[in-house]
Amino acid sequence: MIDSLTLENFKCFEKLRLETAPLTLLTGFNAAGKSTTLQTLLLLCQTIRGQRGISELRMNGPLVALGTPGDLIRNNGDGNRVALGIATADAELLWHFAVPEDNRRSLRVVQLEARTEEGGRIITAPDLDGIRPLVPEKPVQRAIDLLGSVVYLSAARQVETEVFPVPQEMDGSTGDVGPIGQFAAWWLHQEGDSKVALDRCCKSAPSTSTLRHQVNAWASNLFPNAEINAVPLLRTSLMRLELRSGPTSDWSRPANVGYGISYAFPILVAGLCVCSGQPVIVDSPEAHLHPRAQSGIGGFLAQMAAAGTQILVESHSDHVLNGIRIAVREGVIDPAKVAIYFFASRPDAQVTRLALDRNGTVSNWPEGFFDQSEKDLANLAGWA
Repeated sequence: MIDSLTLENFKCFEKLRLETAPLTLLTGFNAAGKSTTLQTLLLLCQTIRGQRGISELRMNGPLVALGTPGDLIRNNGDGNRVALGIATADAELLWHFAVPEDNRRSLRVVQLEARTEEGGRIITAPDLDGIRPLVPEKPVQRAIDLLGSVVYLSAARQVETEVFPVPQEMDGSTGDVGPIGQFAAWWLHQEGDSKVALDRCCKSAPSTSTLRHQVNAWASNLFPNAEINAVPLLRTSLMRLELRSGPTSDWSRPANVGYGISYAFPILVAGLCVCSGQPVIVDSPEAHLHPRAQSGIGGFLAQMAAAGTQILVESHSDHVLNGIRIAVREGVIDPAKVAIYFFASRPDAQVTRLALDRNGTVSNWPEGFFDQSEKDLANLAGWA
């Protein structure tokens, strides 16, 4: 599991080290650095998955497209360098990238700082295969493999279709539903009869532990009586997704049932499919969901994290937050396994970790942290 992220001279941050937990929730103002923080993982992941031997940070790829070095390097900082890294229980890795003189539109790896229990060493470019060490210690290799297994779901998910592709390359990432959820239907079909671990099962259906049953149990928990099915299209490498609002209803195209179920579906599949410890990044899990379902998806993410999946969430929803808080209060997840961060607005780009107790209470509630409803009600009541 990833214990922390480090970024230096990257976009709005001069330096940030963010400790992560089994469930990490990033909240706060727009353009305050939440996405930037998670892009640390996405950039390293797509670089590791890229072609071996290329010693450049892959700034534009299937997970994230960020442009040129000028878009990544912090304004008013060192105009030439960026450092990105992670720490796990037994390894700490920090890659340093610089703009080379012969190609000002790239960021080339200069060195890798690698620290393990046996000590630290500086690995320079000649001893790297791309950004991987040519001869990595086992803890370093495990950390790199973990980075390469990241599953990412962006806020812009593919919903306006009933036909979805089959993945051509798996990249070794179990449950990788794709950044727009395009492979979720394939995973449901491919692993539909596989057993889901009991601690990931929905409380309403603990005895029907196949992936197919659990996806539908969790979907029904979010959207009463909803059901989801995926079937292959004959003589094609495509999958058809079908939704219905109850066991007696006809199967319909996703666009005819509403976007909420389609947006939540890949989150459910990824959470139920990925391996223990595998990082899953979800941007805006609340998108197109009713407040009740937003709270429910918070509870789902909390239970998946308690069961061993590492979940990193960016959200603007107080309902998602409250769903997580309720899961803590009900004993679904230990508060020590939850990290909640509030990102203040610029120019400070200040990041605050909030304290969460066993009752689900947040003690150090900062200004601007999900307090707009109270402010608006006070305004309507004439109190403000």
